[in-house]
Amino acid sequence: MKHPPFLRALACTCVLAVGACGFQPRAEVAIPANLGPVKVAVSDPYSPLGDAIARGLTRGGAQPAAATDTQVATLRIVSEEWNEGPVSVDAFSHVREDVVTYTVKFTMTSATNATIAPVQVAKLQRNYVYDDAHALGTSQEQATIHEELQRDMAATILRRIGIALRNFKA
Repeated sequence: MKHPPFLRALACTCVLAVGACGFQPRAEVAIPANLGPVKVAVSDPYSPLGDAIARGLTRGGAQPAAATDTQVATLRIVSEEWNEGPVSVDAFSHVREDVVTYTVKFTMTSATNATIAPVQVAKLQRNYVYDDAHALGTSQEQATIHEELQRDMAATILRRIGIALRNFKA
């Protein structure tokens, strides 16, 4: 099937415009081969955030640390904090909109205990509308927001670690 010249020109213009604006798809974090095994240290061994970060590091080329490894690079989650509160209320002082804030402190050190990334704070938040008539739906929405925030936080931490690794001199 032959396409009209106008459609071909339009497609070429779109491709050039996207390339000219600096758009680049997000890549996985690139882990240098000389970093060695990497461990994610979280206080909760079943932490969804820790699992997501470990999977992202592995996709980026990191070698997961074995229990017998003594010299490992460590990405440590120092603290995780969830806060929820009202953003807006109606004329009858009923909450109409809430905000969920997720704050994580993290750091990363090399196998020789050199600082790759000093303690950093990453903070994400989401607003959602609270509806008294659909209170059950609101709790499900909160659970979804928590999952999305954990996924987004893992991506944020991995991006920051990727930048720190590019600037790290072993």
